[in-house]
Formats: sequence, C-alpha cells, structure tokens
Amino acid sequence: MAPDEGNMHLLNLIATEEQKDRYLVPLAAGDIRSCFGMTEPHPGAGSDPAALRTSAARTPGGWVIDGHKRFTSGAVGAGFCIVMARTPAVDGFPEGATMFLVDMTNPGLRIGAAIHTVDRSIDGGHPHLLIEDCFVPDAAVLGEVGLGFRYAQVRLGPARLTHCMRWLGLARRALDTALDRAGRRELFGGTIDSLGLAQHLIAESVIDIETSDAIISKTAALLHTDPKQGSAMSSIAKVHCSEAIFRVVDRAIQICGGDGVSDALPLAQYLNEVRPFRIYDGPNETHRWAIARRASAARSAAVRAGERYRGDAVAGRSVDA
Repeated sequence: MAPDEGNMHLLNLIATEEQKDRYLVPLAAGDIRSCFGMTEPHPGAGSDPAALRTSAARTPGGWVIDGHKRFTSGAVGAGFCIVMARTPAVDGFPEGATMFLVDMTNPGLRIGAAIHTVDRSIDGGHPHLLIEDCFVPDAAVLGEVGLGFRYAQVRLGPARLTHCMRWLGLARRALDTALDRAGRRELFGGTIDSLGLAQHLIAESVIDIETSDAIISKTAALLHTDPKQGSAMSSIAKVHCSEAIFRVVDRAIQICGGDGVSDALPLAQYLNEVRPFRIYDGPNETHRWAIARRASAARSAAVRAGERYRGDAVAGRSVDA
C-alpha cells in the first residue's frame, strides 16, 4: 500500500547498504510503516514541486531541516519519513532538493493536525508534519545532495501504477457486485441484466476495466525497458485509470440502487476511496498539462527531423534510412 510501496522501491534503488538494513529490511518485512514528506501548505509544494519551501541547512556533522508538510500519508504510527527539502549549493553539490531519512522519533519532527478525508484505506491518515530545527546526520541523506527531484520521478512512476493496480482490482469487485445484483433482482418482468439501460452500464464498465488493464500492462513493460518513457506513460495511466475506475464504481452503485448508497454494500465506500485518486499523486489537470506539453514537443521534434531529412535528400547528402 502507498506510501510504503513507493518508498521501498526508492530505497531499493538508491539507498546505501546501511540505509537498507536500517529502513528497507523492516519496511519490506512489514515490521514498520513509513511516510513521504513532500506536499506543503500553500504557497509551498503541491501540484508544482518547484514551490518546495522546506529547507535544510548544512551544519557540522549533518543538516538542520525546517518546514511544514501536509497530506503526509501514513505518518501516524510510521517508523520514518523520507523528507524532501531544498538545499543550497554546498560541498560541490548543486542547489536543488534533497531527500532525507528522518526517524519519526526525532525531536525535531512533530505530527500536527489531522486532515480528515473521504478515503480511509491508508493507515496513519494524512496529517500535517511540523519540522523544526530537526537535526539529521550526513548518513540520513538518501542518494546524493541536490538530486531529490530526480529521485522523486524514480519513485512516482511505479507508485502511480500500483495505485492504478489496486483500484482496478476494486473496480472489478464493484462490477462483480453489480452483476450479481443485476442477475438476481427482477424488475418489469425480467432480471435487471436483461434491460437495455442496465446492459449499457455494464458494457461501459467492462470497456473501462479492460482499457485500464491494457494501459497498466503497457506502462509496466515500459517502466521495465525504458524508465523515462514509462514514467511519462504512468502519467497517462494515472489519469485514465482514476477516471475510468470511478465511473465503474459509480455505475455499480446505480445498478444496485438504494443498497448501493447504503452500508448494505461496500460500494459507497469504494467511491470514497477512488475519488481522491484524481488528486493524489498530482491532480489530473496537472497531468493533462504535462501530457499535452510532451505531445507538442514530440511532434515539433519529429517535424524538425523530417525537415532536416528532406533538406539532406534534396542536397544530395547521405541520409539514414
């Protein structure tokens, strides 16, 4: 479950052996949980990571971190937090963002007010995290100083996809629940699944599920063979799946009628769980902006390459096939 899955993936790729022994091994074993400190109150980092305001200053033997995080999913009861903080150019490292491994028992770290959301599936909630004069040793730096944003992309691609996988399973269960109801309950002289309007809802849900399954499979393959392209595709998968899965659950509620919006069935809670996915891991509108920018840039590059190819051909210069 998020955020542990994403943190395990990140630790496995960039942590030192000592950091893996201390944090990854117990996390993977399920002995502890973790959280990821990135999102901040406005005007800090949210949809725009470049707005990061939490800072870390160099001090003898380590760093002192100060800042305020919010929506720190899983923080209550977590063993440690991966904190993203802005760092200056120092000791030959560039200015940028740096990730720090901070024990939740650190006296400079304090859990603040809870943020009550419609979803309930993540242990530890989504509270504020207050970071004040928080000292961590040099060994707490995860990866290299100044490369935090690059590492965040390494984490986010697979993390988006595992969200899609989890919610797709929930969408399948929602459709099964609706199909069971539609096949048993009789209305107007026949079962619900014999009615054209219900058949339309069912067919649309099957289409949403299968297209989500396909884009998840394609993204997973790309993340394995071409991580950069896979990360870009994970943005597309996140938008498609978050909206398609919501539609599936919503249709299931409609087919089940009054029971669908009651606690007689779990569908209403499913809807609460999947609705925030259109905001978590970046709002869908931000992803659409990035998707459109990448598409425009790719087309412009292809046009320029074609023009160079034609120019070389006309000039009689050698061109690659």
